[in-house]
Amino acid sequence: MQVIVRSRNARIESRLRAIAERKVARLERIARDASRAEVDFLEERNPRIAGRHSCAVTLHLRGGRVTAHAAAAAPEAALGLVIDKLRHQVDRRKDRRVSRAHAPRRRGAAG
Repeated sequence: MQVIVRSRNARIESRLRAIAERKVARLERIARDASRAEVDFLEERNPRIAGRHSCAVTLHLRGGRVTAHAAAAAPEAALGLVIDKLRHQVDRRKDRRVSRAHAPRRRGAAG
């Protein structure tokens, strides 16, 4: 899976880039059909905002894409929140697909 890490209004340290790539790569265990992941970090310049660091991740899957956003005081914390949201969304998507595949077929009304 290709992982693209970008930022706006902030500089990405190599440590943060490595953490982002490692955590997003773990999602590939759940979403085997993932082809690309885009990680965007944003830092708000307003000091009154408590969660100044926000993170958005878009996961491109075979049947569409899954996106999640989160904000926190530190970029690592925002990334952790986003990964949890993405894992939940991918699990729901997978459960829906599996339940439809194993659902009994309905027969037409007799008559």
